[in-house]
Amino acid sequence: MNDLIDIDWEQLHQVSEDDPEFELELLIMLAEDVKIHIVNLRQAVVDRDVAEIGREAHYIKGASANVGVVNLTNIAKQIEQISREQLLTDTASLVEQMVIEIDRLETYLATRNS
Repeated sequence: MNDLIDIDWEQLHQVSEDDPEFELELLIMLAEDVKIHIVNLRQAVVDRDVAEIGREAHYIKGASANVGVVNLTNIAKQIEQISREQLLTDTASLVEQMVIEIDRLETYLATRNS
């Protein structure tokens, strides 16, 4: 099941102090939190609000990096870079890739909780 989601386990173990239950809790909280920020990010893309796109991407990048969710971190980095360059091409498709990564994370979490 680990092939569904790319997690930096060393980072997650460090943050959780090797507590498996806390790791699951952190990943669940990340998924719930990022979904809210994705809604905001989508709206910022529609509005072409480069500053807001950058803020939301930066938040998602930090939150996902903190718990070691690698692909989500990388996508957020790309969006943040695009917002700095103020070239919003591919931003919407990258946001949709984030949604896919959150879905993968939630699928992984569902298999862990069953």
